[in-house]
Amino acid sequence: MRAERNWVFGVCIGGNVQAEEQEVRSAYASACAELAAGRYAEARRTATDALKADGPDAGLFLVLGQAHAAEDDDDHDDRAEAAYRDGLEAFPDDLDLLAAYAELCLGSDYMDRPARHRRGPELTERLRELAPGSRQTVRVERIAAGTTMTAGAKPASPVRAQTYDARLVLAAVGDPVSAAARARAHAQGRPDDDRLATLAETLTALTGPGRAPLRWMVRHPLLVLVIRAALCVALVLAVPAFRWNSWVFLSVVVTSVPAALLRTLLRRARDRAGSRPALAVAAETAGVPDLPVLPPVPAFSRREAAVAALALAAVLAALTASGIWRYQQYTAYPRYTVAAPDSIQGYERLRDTTVQQFVDDTMGEDLAGTGTTSFSFVYGRETEQQPGRPVFTVFGWVGDFHEITPDTLGSVQDSFRTGLSATGVTTEKTWSADPGRLGGTLRCLSYRAVDGQWVDVCTWGDKGSVGTVLSPASDRGPQAAADLARAVREAVLHQDTSADSA
Repeated sequence: MRAERNWVFGVCIGGNVQAEEQEVRSAYASACAELAAGRYAEARRTATDALKADGPDAGLFLVLGQAHAAEDDDDHDDRAEAAYRDGLEAFPDDLDLLAAYAELCLGSDYMDRPARHRRGPELTERLRELAPGSRQTVRVERIAAGTTMTAGAKPASPVRAQTYDARLVLAAVGDPVSAAARARAHAQGRPDDDRLATLAETLTALTGPGRAPLRWMVRHPLLVLVIRAALCVALVLAVPAFRWNSWVFLSVVVTSVPAALLRTLLRRARDRAGSRPALAVAAETAGVPDLPVLPPVPAFSRREAAVAALALAAVLAALTASGIWRYQQYTAYPRYTVAAPDSIQGYERLRDTTVQQFVDDTMGEDLAGTGTTSFSFVYGRETEQQPGRPVFTVFGWVGDFHEITPDTLGSVQDSFRTGLSATGVTTEKTWSADPGRLGGTLRCLSYRAVDGQWVDVCTWGDKGSVGTVLSPASDRGPQAAADLARAVREAVLHQDTSADSA
């Protein structure tokens, strides 16, 4: 009851300035002092004696009622109500009596005192009619805002109350500069109103240069939520749709930048309002157009809850779908069938050659892993002088290589180089080349064989195949080796379009 008692003491001082200038304090001033000091019984006795001796007085009825209400007891609450009703019978438009009685009614238990509890909103509305925006009305409206919430419900957060008030005034006044000016003038006239001070600081901050988008966000919070959710959904789904890199997901943060700027602006406005200097005398607001009466901040409506739930569900669904989509893309690989043509670039396929037998003996499915199929072919020219002389050899595997990367292909090539070094052969140079229409990676190296002949080795790799082409070095340079590898690869491998390679 301390805040309540201080408020009444302030009423006593403000309403009895002339009494304090007298040499002998009046009964009203004495009752106020006793009430402020916590001597409730003495305050009641002083007020009752003065009412019997001098007749009805609004201030004495107020002190008598507050001295009873301060006891926080059911019987005293009944006597406080009787004092307020007697006072209002004689002074029906007294704002302090109306406010004190409304506070008592709003704070009563609706189960124990249903009639008294129902009178609270009626008295609040009466105050609004008599003095909209007055300190008595503002105080009672704050109390009414707390009593309208259901049991166990949390009060509105500072951010919600702040944006609700700003949205209400911007919609009612229209021009943001005028709205900010009115709010500042009324805040100076009511220095004890924290809510109005916060509103004034908020509207002032929102009228700064370049703040129009932030004002729009304050006025249309649901639309902002829907737009942010739509942008997140579009970006999350675009990553697998366009096969962008995973780091693009970080750009989702960009959609939070405007909201973060608005939260920072609102927080600074609340800080300024909370640290404002106390004003001993209220500023004059005569001639300043009234602001809309700030009603209690409502709880979240069903519409707001539904929109928020749908936005959250849409973002979560998009994240799930994007994750599944990207995983399917990661694990997917092209299904190839292997069918070697009889000739490639004028070279005929050779069968049952020594080279073919050597490659077949050293290769196997286990070399590349289970679930893969190996292949090897030799091509050359049949002549009378050199029958079945091989010109190039291709070997490799088809299957699920979805985890292959350029780095793993480089490791394969490094292993090949290591094997050559073990035989005393060293590589001369390595290079990367265009893999062609089948994609993936193509890397080549060149080495001198034991017979002194230069040999080019080009290895390709994609998610569905790995293969190598060995051929004598061409006098046309490294590009010829890469061209041959691409031609052989595209001639030997055939993508199986009937299989589900998604």
